[in-house]
Amino acid sequence: MEDRECIEKFLIYNASLVISGVKPSATITIKKDNDNLYDKWIKYGISFLKKIDIQYINLRECDNALIILIYNEKKLENYVLKKENKEFLLQLGYCNEGDINDHLLKLKERYKQFNCPHELGVFLGFPLNDVKDFMNCKEKKCLTCGYWLVYNDLHEAKKTFHKYDKVKEHTVSYILNGDSSYKVAYSIKNLFNELESINI
Repeated sequence: MEDRECIEKFLIYNASLVISGVKPSATITIKKDNDNLYDKWIKYGISFLKKIDIQYINLRECDNALIILIYNEKKLENYVLKKENKEFLLQLGYCNEGDINDHLLKLKERYKQFNCPHELGVFLGFPLNDVKDFMNCKEKKCLTCGYWLVYNDLHEAKKTFHKYDKVKEHTVSYILNGDSSYKVAYSIKNLFNELESINI
């Protein structure tokens, strides 16, 4: 597999939930000692994300790896700036009047300070109550562990996990089919509406 195709397929798989629109953002770790993945990211990956209309921000970079947050700006803004999420973030030092870019810069600052701040879950689209319980209620029993630790509304969480799994399955299928990276990305973008229409 050529360098360009390698990084594009890597990004498509890891960003599939964001590309499809079922999740506002996701973190991706790009290791610097793994088959020149970091060099491929710099050379081809950044421009590829731009072409498929997915944004990113560097959260932390060290000698061994780069951690990025990839996101759909509109979906992330709509989720993070919901009243209850915004009020929660305000308690952690986020700006009350800031836009999504201000919040991302604050997240980046806190990511460096705390390694992986718990409020990252809000940016990743996790339910606020689960994020709060993970932070504050260590004695509360976790109902299940999937894409996040679920403390409330198990039924809804399982529905979401199932949806995420379906997107991942379709993504792998598209990739193995040998389609071009752009065709795969386009197919994934249309996937969420199809899945919703058949009531997965």
